[in-house]
Amino acid sequence: MAPNRQTEKDMAETGHETTRRAAAHAAQTARTMSDAAERTARNGADVLQRNSEQVRQTFEMGSETAARIAERAFGQFARVFGVVTGDNAQQATHQSARNVEAILHSSAILADGVQTISREWLTFVHNRAERSMAQLEALTNCRSMQDCIAAQTDLVRDNLQDLLQTTKRVAEVSTRMVDEAAQTGDSTLAPR
Repeated sequence: MAPNRQTEKDMAETGHETTRRAAAHAAQTARTMSDAAERTARNGADVLQRNSEQVRQTFEMGSETAARIAERAFGQFARVFGVVTGDNAQQATHQSARNVEAILHSSAILADGVQTISREWLTFVHNRAERSMAQLEALTNCRSMQDCIAAQTDLVRDNLQDLLQTTKRVAEVSTRMVDEAAQTGDSTLAPR
């Protein structure tokens, strides 16, 4: 019986060692993937940040210029075709300028909202990478298949919870962004 016990013990140790090696390999692979994902997310965030800032600045700088151009163009159109004269022409010209300004302002609000949404997703990716690494470390400490399954289940559950929370925040930002843009349009585009 002693050889059987020794054989069982050897098999159990071999099984544990195999499980530990597999978990260590999985953790190393996950770390490598996580690092690559984090670098990619960081680079994407930097590019997106620069592009969003440039778009916002362009809208701000172009808003006043576009309003002046629209005002002049409408004034010239009205004079050439005799569409509107006197105070009505001036009023129509100002309204056209306000409309262009409202459109540009709404576009700037939308660009800021897209930037915020992108930041939310990049934060999600970054946080998930960090948490996944911690949870994968737990895999290396697993002593049994049940421990390994429990660690895997925790990882999947946490990923799903974070995804749902991020999606909720993105939906809230989207709703707020659209409401602000619509309010700007409603208040500025209305005839005065």
